Amino acid sequence: GNHGDHTMAQIDDEVLSKVRTFIRKLKENGIAVESAYLFGSYASNHAGRWSDIDVAVVSPDFSADRFDERLRLMKLSTEIDNRIEPVPFHSDAFNDTDPLVDEIKKSGISLLTY
Repeated sequence: GNHGDHTMAQIDDEVLSKVRTFIRKLKENGIAVESAYLFGSYASNHAGRWSDIDVAVVSPDFSADRFDERLRLMKLSTEIDNRIEPVPFHSDAFNDTDPLVDEIKKSGISLLTY
């Protein structure tokens, strides 16, 4: 199937800019962001007013402790918008053997190449 045809208009500009700000903030905090994706309801345009803004962040800097990393990311995301739900992936773990990763790559919106 062709998954590369998301138009910008489908996605809330405000949400997109907040998520971009979040990614920039991670970089400013010394986290090397290899790739990042908006996924879930905002990516598929099914978001309601209170939906989480799901953001997958891929970095070689993340430790194996995903809970810990998630808290670290949430500290930063809360300052921007508390609906942002960061989901950290170590670079090595971001591969298609993980069904969630497969889903994110298929239906998510890449934030670094936009």
